[in-house]
Amino acid sequence: MTDMPGGGDVYTMAEAARLKGVSYHTVSRAVRRGKLPATRLGRMALIASEDLRDWRPMRERAPRKYRRREPNPEATPALLDLASAERVELASRLASLYEALHAAAAEAPREELFDLIADRLAGTLGMRRVAIRLIDQQRGRTIRVGAFGAPLTNLPIETSVENAPFVDEASRAPRALVEDLTGRNVSEAVSTSLTSVLVAPIRIDDRAVGVIAADRSGEPFGLTQGELDLAQAMANVAALAVASTAVQRFANAA
Repeated sequence: MTDMPGGGDVYTMAEAARLKGVSYHTVSRAVRRGKLPATRLGRMALIASEDLRDWRPMRERAPRKYRRREPNPEATPALLDLASAERVELASRLASLYEALHAAAAEAPREELFDLIADRLAGTLGMRRVAIRLIDQQRGRTIRVGAFGAPLTNLPIETSVENAPFVDEASRAPRALVEDLTGRNVSEAVSTSLTSVLVAPIRIDDRAVGVIAADRSGEPFGLTQGELDLAQAMANVAALAVASTAVQRFANAA
């Protein structure tokens, strides 16, 4: 499109659909599949005009009723520009963190909270697989309590600490980090295609009680310090839930 606005505008998926003359579902599908880059602001996806200009939807594969749509150059950009991109990213991270904190404060069922943490971490950081495991030191076991996407390992929900990958890294790591697994011997339970993994320790005081592990389906990646901080903040929310459960059990026993 030669008449498409530029200069730093960003568009919602609905306005992007109008601008390109396609359906909302076509845009949403392209975003989900990674063919159209988007920045998340809470539940909203914002698309930069430059990325929208470069995107060529496959109109011939669209349902017939959508093929006759004409591009609409009057589509309105969101009230943001690319100069505020860092603020958009920060707002997206804060929105995800707030949602997790709110669920924890509202004492949401633990399974729902951990799945929410996994989902929001994946959406905000572009992870395709997330697994949250807690450590039961007394029994020497780990339990998967939350997940997003396909399984990160072939382990059952509950397994021994010795067999669980990334638990040792979580015990040693003071904060979230990205481990480069290229050329390293990793557990047979982990896919051999795994090259990078995010490890965020879940800690209560100085004691590791679990781990959040995530990756991008085997693709190598790195994260900014801000993204690592978000991962650790999500792990800290999980730690609050674990601590709250422990306190509740103690109170009930008393």
